[in-house]
Amino acid sequence: MNLYYFNPGCEIEVAAGKAVYSLPKYPAMLERDLSVLPMCFAERGDCVVTSPTQDADFKAFWRDYFGCEFVGADDRRAMSREFDFFKPWGISPRILRIGEKYNFSSTYHNSPVGQWKDEHKQLFSRATSSEIFRRMAGMEGYDDEIFILKNQLPKIAKSWDEALEFFDSSVNGAVFKAIFGSSGRGVRILKNNEMTSNLENWIRSIIKAQGAIECEHFFEKVADFSCHYDIVDGRAKFVGISTFDTSETGAYIGSIVGRCAEIPFMKDLTPEDVAHLQTVALMESPYTKYYCGPLGIDCMVYREGGRLKINPCIEINCRHSMGRLAMKIEDLVGARAEFVVFPNNAKPSVSAQKPVFSNGKLVGGYLSLTPKDSLAFSAGIYCF
Repeated sequence: MNLYYFNPGCEIEVAAGKAVYSLPKYPAMLERDLSVLPMCFAERGDCVVTSPTQDADFKAFWRDYFGCEFVGADDRRAMSREFDFFKPWGISPRILRIGEKYNFSSTYHNSPVGQWKDEHKQLFSRATSSEIFRRMAGMEGYDDEIFILKNQLPKIAKSWDEALEFFDSSVNGAVFKAIFGSSGRGVRILKNNEMTSNLENWIRSIIKAQGAIECEHFFEKVADFSCHYDIVDGRAKFVGISTFDTSETGAYIGSIVGRCAEIPFMKDLTPEDVAHLQTVALMESPYTKYYCGPLGIDCMVYREGGRLKINPCIEINCRHSMGRLAMKIEDLVGARAEFVVFPNNAKPSVSAQKPVFSNGKLVGGYLSLTPKDSLAFSAGIYCF
């Protein structure tokens, strides 16, 4: 019996480094409105900590389907139980502090994530994922004809002068990313090779606050995909790939439901080929030394000089992810479908379509994965 908790702002919590911490408005709204989503990972008998809702039909439907129980943050029944494991969306000082009011087995407390350690912070740093990328590029199976050229790898700039030097050397544009950030937040994209005073001030502020900034070359994206792993006993086990859509700033929009059999547009390269590079690079890394649980590596198919190539490590998400969730709900659907997350003030038209079921599976329309009374954000599945 496990306890699940949705904290999508885990990277921000890690950057703050505080066990008592108030989330900024945007991640706080996501945590409140999408709190039920871990039910998709839960099994019969597990508990999911959720925000209050008056949508009793929603809870009854999904309780019957997944067999999990929805509990409030201060539910005394949940606090009196002993759970096998605590499974937040992502570990952080804040979320592990919250977990202290529940009872867990010695197996959990003795695990790599049973308590917060200083080493955990590097799991969420883009500087660490950049180092994993460099490991891949130095491996025998890394082919410059398929992957990013070695002189195009990301750079971690620790000063404004280093960031400006990278920018001046970029050809088709540059991307600057805060060392701690996720889902398109803390990202600035320059396609026109024109540095502005506002961007300079932002870069300087990130370096001052976080000690460095990640600099990447801009590529003409064709498709996004993620490779997913389970970190168990110090090893990375490949579980498959998912494809997803993002906004122009990199914010997550949605994922195709289920596991993908091949990398989009890359017929001569299998997911296992990319997974081999990533798995070897992860060996003896902070991710396998100090962590256990789900991990995803975001990748990209891009066009350069009329050819399609792959960026095999845009960033590493040491946590649950929406792409992994989209893979998990494969058994829910009986047709081609997409899992989507959207703000309520910009609902897609498909969200008004009633769900159509056949033999217990969704085959048409839209099925909500969040209560009707969510305030700002919703999530669901639609068939197309």
